[in-house]
Amino acid sequence: MRLTPYLLSALLLLAMLGSTDAAPATIEGSWSGSGIAKLRNRTDRTVCRVSFARIEGKSFRVSALCSTGGRRFGESGRVTSAGGNRYTGWVFNEQFNERGNVQLSQRGSRLSVTVTSSRGIANLTLSRG
Repeated sequence: MRLTPYLLSALLLLAMLGSTDAAPATIEGSWSGSGIAKLRNRTDRTVCRVSFARIEGKSFRVSALCSTGGRRFGESGRVTSAGGNRYTGWVFNEQFNERGNVQLSQRGSRLSVTVTSSRGIANLTLSRG
């Protein structure tokens, strides 16, 4: 009987540890957030709404609507799980005829996003919703 309080405490501790910042099983759904875009000789704040839709297995279609430096633009592309909480892929901006490489890192309900292209680099932090 003396083991019962210890066992209960251990189970509660494990449940608490397991729920802290546990990453959702997928990036599928809607995300929004902001960051900094450094394009050529200019640095601007960028705001985006991004959605991920599963294509197959661990691959997702990316659709984004962003604004930066007073301009609005859309991007679309594809990312695939690179293992764990990381995804890699590409996006294409039809307006500027520009393709960029994407790297995502998920931590709980946050995504850290880096997009690099010949024009520059953008770093964003997105949240679900």
